[in-house]
Amino acid sequence: MDLNTFRNKIDGIDDNIVKLLMERFAVVKELSEYKKAHGLDVFQQAREAEILKKIADKIDNEEYKDYILKIYTEIFGASKSLQRNSNSSPS
Repeated sequence: MDLNTFRNKIDGIDDNIVKLLMERFAVVKELSEYKKAHGLDVFQQAREAEILKKIADKIDNEEYKDYILKIYTEIFGASKSLQRNSNSSPS
């Protein structure tokens, strides 16, 4: 395999990641409206910990585990920010 082959594979993976993140954030916006309507806080520490544990349990490559969990922590931060921004706009 040459450099361009590796780069093309990574580009394809990135395309999939972007699609999935956009799908996730669309659901996060819907969740934000639900939380707003039901008086729930954006940050749900127990739920975040539950998700991180489920994800950690799925990772069978210990070398990648910390990296993947850091990425999910960033995704959670972006999701909370999106929810807060969605909640601050007029309904």
